Amino acid sequence: MNKLPTSSLFKNAAIYSVSNILNSLIPFLLLPILARVLLPAEYGMLAMFQATLGILGAFTGLSVQGAVGVRFVDREKIDYPRYIGSCFFILLCSSLLTLGVIYFFRAPLSNFTSLPPFWLLIAVVVSFCNFLISIRLVIWLMSQKPVRYGLSQVSFSAINVGLSLILVLLFKQGYEGRLWGQTLAFTTFSIVGLASLAWAGWVKFRPSWMYVKEGLDFGLPLIPHVIGIFLIGLADRFIINQQIGLAAAGIYMAAAQLGNGIGLFADAFNKSFVPWLYAQLKQDDPTAKQRIVKGTWIYFAVALSIASIIAFVSYWILYIIAGPTYTKAAKALAWLAFGQAFSAMYLMVTNYIFYKRQTKILPGITITAGTIGVTLTWFLAPIFGITAAGFSFAVAMCLRFLMTWYLSQRVCPMPWFTFGSWANH
Repeated sequence: MNKLPTSSLFKNAAIYSVSNILNSLIPFLLLPILARVLLPAEYGMLAMFQATLGILGAFTGLSVQGAVGVRFVDREKIDYPRYIGSCFFILLCSSLLTLGVIYFFRAPLSNFTSLPPFWLLIAVVVSFCNFLISIRLVIWLMSQKPVRYGLSQVSFSAINVGLSLILVLLFKQGYEGRLWGQTLAFTTFSIVGLASLAWAGWVKFRPSWMYVKEGLDFGLPLIPHVIGIFLIGLADRFIINQQIGLAAAGIYMAAAQLGNGIGLFADAFNKSFVPWLYAQLKQDDPTAKQRIVKGTWIYFAVALSIASIIAFVSYWILYIIAGPTYTKAAKALAWLAFGQAFSAMYLMVTNYIFYKRQTKILPGITITAGTIGVTLTWFLAPIFGITAAGFSFAVAMCLRFLMTWYLSQRVCPMPWFTFGSWANH
């Protein structure tokens, strides 16, 4: 019987947690400073830029980075470096097309997002660079090299924060200083990451039409899925900007960044969990499945407990970290915390769908949940303000988790409710 390497799992999870936390501490480290240096409206510009990046992620690269991770398991059976090169070809073509569309419609898009046309175009470049970085990280992740993964993220964080602070505080560049710091960090690390892949022999810049087609078969069905994620997690910024104002969007963004705390730990654990889970599922060991399910139930309980604590002290979290101006987002933060808990729970069940390569069923879930969330925000925001956005986010995340859980059980059955047999494992 194949024993579960839990010590290795949690050791890697700890490394991923530290690196993920340091990397994701960027908004937390910058929030107390930027919230006091920038006006809420300027902070709203940062919110709009991040939201724009979220929707662009569906089109620059067409989500084929997920195929790189899935194909890693079967890399000996294919020309894997050429497969990665084919995914880069998809990235290049899709990014150029996206850049052209943004340029052509820059005026109406600028009016809608409140971003200058220049920063809309820069957002495409940043999204392009983010794809390159994610491929480098995926290879380290699937190779189970958490130290290299972590060092890369920590270095990125240091440069991102350092440049942003220098440009905002010393050169008085306002919100643009933060955006330039982010842009320069992404550009630098995408170049380094690409050079690292080429040096290590992980990529061949000779695209294969067969691999391009395979990558598109994986990624194209995920576009609606990514759009659904955007509707759930980022569209509320646009609605708040349109209905309440740019300053309100900035205040809501501060609460959303703080609410992401649960997501940091969830993403860190999931990065270590995925390679290990795939290996266990490949063995098809009933005992292993029992232990996986038992651990997942405990994980669910911990996520909801942490969300409850954050909701209880949400006012003081905002008061201490962001300042008195942002405490009006306390109720929104409470709901956002529960939404993040449901998101963490979603990660634990969606892995089975990716393992079975049944990604075509995900778009319907995310679009449905996202549409419900956006609809609730649109109608409730004029009445309840930014609190409505937090509530709608929690509802959408809960629905996405429950629907994904149901469908994951259809494609990859697990003993979720056989509680009596746990004592024997």
